[in-house]
Amino acid sequence: MSCPKCNAPLPEASAFCNKCGASLQPAAAMTAPAGDPRTEPEQELWKGRFSGKAQGHWWVLWFLELPILVFCWFKLPLDVRTGPYARWAFVAAAVIPLLCILWSFVIEKLSSRYRLTSHRLFKDTGILSRHHNEVELVRVDDIAVRQNISQRIFNVGVVTVISPHDQTEPRLELVGIENPIEVKEMIRTHVRRRRQGSLNVENI
Repeated sequence: MSCPKCNAPLPEASAFCNKCGASLQPAAAMTAPAGDPRTEPEQELWKGRFSGKAQGHWWVLWFLELPILVFCWFKLPLDVRTGPYARWAFVAAAVIPLLCILWSFVIEKLSSRYRLTSHRLFKDTGILSRHHNEVELVRVDDIAVRQNISQRIFNVGVVTVISPHDQTEPRLELVGIENPIEVKEMIRTHVRRRRQGSLNVENI
């Protein structure tokens, strides 16, 4: 056995040349190991948007308001109920909160889009103008879920992704998404996978 660069004689199964120090390993052996997450193609794993279930507490309050309004209406004196503005005030008290809830839902639904791939997490916000932000999963330090009582009932919530080394948006929030615990675990799994791939490459 001899060195392919300096032709110096070498013992069998040598890994390096004793004379010039050249590596005798095949080129394929120097590449990242098979199945390394860093070399896998980027794949889309999940897409999400704001869910109307996140406004469940507002719907509950609105439904509770209706019987209270009806009760108060019949408690009013007859001459007040038959006045020119009483009916309009009653309708406004019932309809305006409903319109506010629907308007808030439409704005949130149209203005936020979330997407997770095997490498990155994306957040797009805005309706007329668009703000695009992304976080490399390998930079993520922590993931948290926040839910109020009604959101726990309807299985929606806010997933907060913390990446302090990201100067653009160190705290990226996915607001009002369904199955927040599952989404959090999915992100965490692929964060670990990306980090493991980074360690494997650094150790080569």
